[in-house]
Amino acid sequence: MPEGDTIFRAARTLHRALAGHTITRFSSVYPALTRIDDDAPLGGRTITSVEARGKHLLMHIGPPAAPGGGALTLRTHMRMSGSWHIYRPGERWQLPARDARIVIETAGFVAVAFNVQVAEFLDARQIARQDDLRRIGPDLLGVTFDEDEAVRRLQARGREAVAEALLNQRVVSGIGNVYKSEVLFLERVHPLTPSSAGSEAA
Repeated sequence: MPEGDTIFRAARTLHRALAGHTITRFSSVYPALTRIDDDAPLGGRTITSVEARGKHLLMHIGPPAAPGGGALTLRTHMRMSGSWHIYRPGERWQLPARDARIVIETAGFVAVAFNVQVAEFLDARQIARQDDLRRIGPDLLGVTFDEDEAVRRLQARGREAVAEALLNQRVVSGIGNVYKSEVLFLERVHPLTPSSAGSEAA
């Protein structure tokens, strides 16, 4: 499963390539996404920014030029095998087209989401109410990472093994198996140490 740093780098790359540019074509294999595109076409809209929140990738898209629709955010989650790629128009894709789930084109780039299992469009109200985003723990790569809150949430897990608690995205977001294992090894903390031990265990 991609870890938080992988999603962070993907969001940064997509932001650099796409932010401020107009969508020329949108397609997806997911009916829920194409239905939104049918009702309020993505073509002609501007991608305003792309960001990572833990393991969620959020692509913010401005409103259409014509009245009848507001700004949208495309939320995707990679799960076990999903990934975002960026290509120049006409460049050969590294993965087969049959694995593409979302394709977003601008004049200069083609962004392709391969094997992404979670994808939805959200408006501003829906983003604020989306449960996974609303309850997400402090983001290790976030600009305003709150270390004290992260420790509080970890210790609040009581006797739950610290290895399990660190993978809970509502405790701290962005950690996967690799970083969980490496950090515990470097800090000489046994994976089964109770979470309530917190920093004292290190």
